[in-house]
Amino acid sequence: MLKRLSVFSFLFFQLIYANSQNISAYTDYRGYLQAFDNGIFRQLEYLPVKSYKFGNSSIAYVDNRNDFKIYYKGEKFPMVNAADFSYYMTDYLVAFKVGSVLYVFDDGTRKTLSYYNSIVTVNDSVLVYFDDSNYNLSVYYQGKSAVLESSLLDKPKSIKTGSNTIAWVNQSNFFNIFYQGQVHEMSNIPPVDYAAGRDLVAYTDDYDKHFHLFYKGDSAVVEEYAPDSFKVGYGIMAYVDNLGNFRVFSNGATKRLLSDRPDFFHVNGNVVVYSYNRMFNVYYNGQVTTLENFTPADFQIGTNGVAWLNDSGRLKYFDQGKMYNASFEIINKYNLTGNVLKYETGTNTVTVFFEGKNY
Repeated sequence: MLKRLSVFSFLFFQLIYANSQNISAYTDYRGYLQAFDNGIFRQLEYLPVKSYKFGNSSIAYVDNRNDFKIYYKGEKFPMVNAADFSYYMTDYLVAFKVGSVLYVFDDGTRKTLSYYNSIVTVNDSVLVYFDDSNYNLSVYYQGKSAVLESSLLDKPKSIKTGSNTIAWVNQSNFFNIFYQGQVHEMSNIPPVDYAAGRDLVAYTDDYDKHFHLFYKGDSAVVEEYAPDSFKVGYGIMAYVDNLGNFRVFSNGATKRLLSDRPDFFHVNGNVVVYSYNRMFNVYYNGQVTTLENFTPADFQIGTNGVAWLNDSGRLKYFDQGKMYNASFEIINKYNLTGNVLKYETGTNTVTVFFEGKNY
């Protein structure tokens, strides 16, 4: 059964992803917070900060005086004093709680979502929360709030979010999926396992043990038998079927990458990274590229690529189909967030590699 949320009915509520701001952040040797914003470095604070988090579009932090602030599009926005406080960061949203009150910072504006809140799950542009005052499960999405389920007798048993999808099992064991302003009632039996990504939700039912994929509003059986394992990303899914074949679903079709189980595999954004016979590989944009003839002990996966340290401790980077030697120096530490690679060499020397250049 399909339910439509009227608050989202306009234009079928197509999710339009804003261009990311390509943000990164770090604290220098003095503890001062520095921002990298589309090729420009900015010092945000002149005293050490207590904590910070960043996504692709903003930086959230608690300053030296315990005030919570957000840097967004070149400006600093003061929020609240960080007492009895917690905060959550995605590429597009910042959610934070003061006591039981839930707020969201979206596109430069702070909004109050709930005064009595005990559950919050946030992922990219989707924020799900349970209001303890009225037992409503609600979603904040594209600047508006709407109720997914009202007057529940109890909290949902489980919730998982993707970039633009929500999947949950309610107190009555009904399995539901929210996508583009609509709630799809999938089953009255909770799945054995499920995962939510962008434009898709994968799950194994607990009746026939079939492996299903909900993709862009349609649902189909992918495999007659439950897979050994599966992981999802941005419209992409990788899984090992019951016979041990390693397969990838992307662009509406499934292809077999290996007739054997990989040593491991990971999915993030548009990227599948896996190892087989110690060969280190990436699947991106329909193509497999072998990155190394050994599996590095240290690697990080971004939205469109993967960074790793080679056998001599140098930093290499596969980004949007291209290979780079990001640094020929020995790396102390590095971080890949979205499409921005930040690394440290020598004594507190921080460099950012972005769009093929070092800054």
